[in-house]
Amino acid sequence: MSGSFVTNTAAACALLLFLVSPQSQAAEDEVLEALELFIAAFENGDIEAMESSFADNAVTFPRSIMTHKYDRDIDVSKYRRVRGIDPQMRELIDSLKRSGRERPYLDIEPVDLEIQIFGDAALATFHLAGGEQLGRRTFVLALIDDAWKIVHLHASNVYGSRQ
Repeated sequence: MSGSFVTNTAAACALLLFLVSPQSQAAEDEVLEALELFIAAFENGDIEAMESSFADNAVTFPRSIMTHKYDRDIDVSKYRRVRGIDPQMRELIDSLKRSGRERPYLDIEPVDLEIQIFGDAALATFHLAGGEQLGRRTFVLALIDDAWKIVHLHASNVYGSRQ
């Protein structure tokens, strides 16, 4: 056996032990809690709590709609990168508040949630199933001042999909 093979194998084992360590599990639990707080705030229309889930420099790609059947042109300006919370989320919350409905306004159930930890960064992906659409969500979080904050959110929905 060559020395580099042994060294590389030892390094790979050390990395594997780090990735499945209790520290990694604790970080995953903290990220899950941060996501749950954001989702609960969204369901209840609490814009301030939603904003506090985001880092100051966070960017969002607003929810895009992918479908083969469109009877009008798509205004692509609504789907460009924005700072902070997706304006479509704000519009939805405002319309739900005006509707007179009781809280929680929404019932968001992540499906196939996967959280990956990369040191002080985390990637969380999940689906939202519902009727003829499949929602896809990607969150990137960073550990900032001992709290997991959303630094990027990408949302897209595929319509006319078979689940």
